[in-house]
Amino acid sequence: MLNAINHFVSRGTKRHYDDETNRRIIVINLFSAVGTSITFVLGIRALFSQDHTLAFTLFIASILFALSQAVQVSSGTAKGRIISVTLLITCLMMLMATLIITGGNASTGPLWIYTVPPVTMFFAGFRRGLFTLSGFTAIIVALLFSPNDALLLTTYTYEFKTRLLYSFLTVSFLSAFYEYSRQKSYDTAVFLSEKFEKQALHDSLTHLLNRRGGQQQLEQEYSRLQRSKKPFAIALADIDRFKSINDALGHEVGDEVLKRVAGKLNSRLRGQDVLSRWGGEEFLFIYPETDEANAMSAAEQVRKLLDESPVVINGQTRNVTISIGVTELTPSTSLSDALIKADKALYKAKDSGRNQVIAASSL
Repeated sequence: MLNAINHFVSRGTKRHYDDETNRRIIVINLFSAVGTSITFVLGIRALFSQDHTLAFTLFIASILFALSQAVQVSSGTAKGRIISVTLLITCLMMLMATLIITGGNASTGPLWIYTVPPVTMFFAGFRRGLFTLSGFTAIIVALLFSPNDALLLTTYTYEFKTRLLYSFLTVSFLSAFYEYSRQKSYDTAVFLSEKFEKQALHDSLTHLLNRRGGQQQLEQEYSRLQRSKKPFAIALADIDRFKSINDALGHEVGDEVLKRVAGKLNSRLRGQDVLSRWGGEEFLFIYPETDEANAMSAAEQVRKLLDESPVVINGQTRNVTISIGVTELTPSTSLSDALIKADKALYKAKDSGRNQVIAASSL
């Protein structure tokens, strides 16, 4: 039984949706089920009471509530969810307006209007919910205070009308305040989550992706390679004689050199390329849908840029160069093997005199 209920309320949710979207889908399912059940039961009761107009209204509402859930599940899209929510809110408001006009059972129908503010605010959000509730409030006022009750099929005392309106406005205000606070809290939580995620994937010194972020991008590109069968290339670059810079000028200057080099490397990236600080003075380039020859050309441009533009720090000019190892990945290449090949090519460049680019295929 519990599994069946859980399956029903979870219909339409997806693992790749964010928590807020899945929560809204679950509430739509619940509200549709509750709305369908209550209006259907009350419709049956009205039918037995010979109140055919009320029974017809409630049965139509029951069908529309059920339809809203069906639209959401069948579409599985954001547009479908918007249509479903619009149908829910419109159906609810039309039903409430009808109950105010007719009075419902023993003129108690208007008491159901207190369901409108929380439902509207939850599904429509603060801004749209406020606008929608303002329109609905205007309709209520027009119905209740029409001259000689011309728009009503029943009679309410003036005291009942005013207290109904004031209490409805109070519930609307509280619902709006709650939704505003909830949305602010949610936005703050999302902001902090994204901030911490960015910090976890980025290097604080160079602001490039760190090793974890680079590994993540590498795995994504490798997955795309398996699907598209189009090769891509990677390059491992290492700043030449960086230890001597640290030893001679101190770690602060060394950090500044890293930042300057990272900025220059980043300036030569194509739109689809990825650069990460792989560790220490080592950097990883990812060249999507690029063979080894084109990756060699791109890496040579980077090497040449650094070789021809010395770094000036505290009035001192330092010639900074890099050595680079390049390899191409095909569907049959594993990531670990590719990194080993690029690393071997890098150290071949180091052993061959530094400040050069070596392809793994040449080893």
